[in-house]
Amino acid sequence: MKVRRYLFCLVVTLYLTSCRTIALPENVPLDHIVLITGEKFYGKVDYFKEGFALSEFYGRIRLTDVNGRKRSFKRKKVLSFNVNGYDYKSYTLNEETKLFKNGRFLDTEYHIFQDGVQHFLKVISKGTLSHYELEWIDHDNNDLESIGLIKKTEDNFFIPAENIRSQIAKKAVSDYLSDCPEAQKKIAEKDFKYVFQVVDFYNKNCN
Repeated sequence: MKVRRYLFCLVVTLYLTSCRTIALPENVPLDHIVLITGEKFYGKVDYFKEGFALSEFYGRIRLTDVNGRKRSFKRKKVLSFNVNGYDYKSYTLNEETKLFKNGRFLDTEYHIFQDGVQHFLKVISKGTLSHYELEWIDHDNNDLESIGLIKKTEDNFFIPAENIRSQIAKKAVSDYLSDCPEAQKKIAEKDFKYVFQVVDFYNKNCN
């Protein structure tokens, strides 16, 4: 009996030690994926391939659990995922660009639309005015780029809050925040250098 128990324990020990695990720093939260079914899986999430010659978004969101087992999920089945402490939330968006609106040559808005194109927006902060980032691949530089977006709780669309030089799109943001003259004044006086400063001010002073 003792021999059989010893052999059983030995087999279990060998099995457990043979599993490849992920080395994780202490006190660092795991990445995770949330499916549209509500299921949640923890581990290391990969959604973007950075390559010397070609960078690209993976067609499926990948997960390696703490035991080294790999899984992948269709993007349309994923509600959100978390990477390095940032949530990425799924939205289906329809890009709408209008000419000669409010004195500007082009105005772009990203409307939430059931039959739109799926994007995972990086959540920077949530509030009455929320701040997101839309990521894309710059194929000229083979790099991952992003642009800041803002959205009020009651709206079903996002507006770009930055221009291609990663500077605040002052006119677009000021027009969008017409309900807060204090914010508009600070934008006009160039008191804000970054989008998060606009968002923080609005949420603290304009609700």
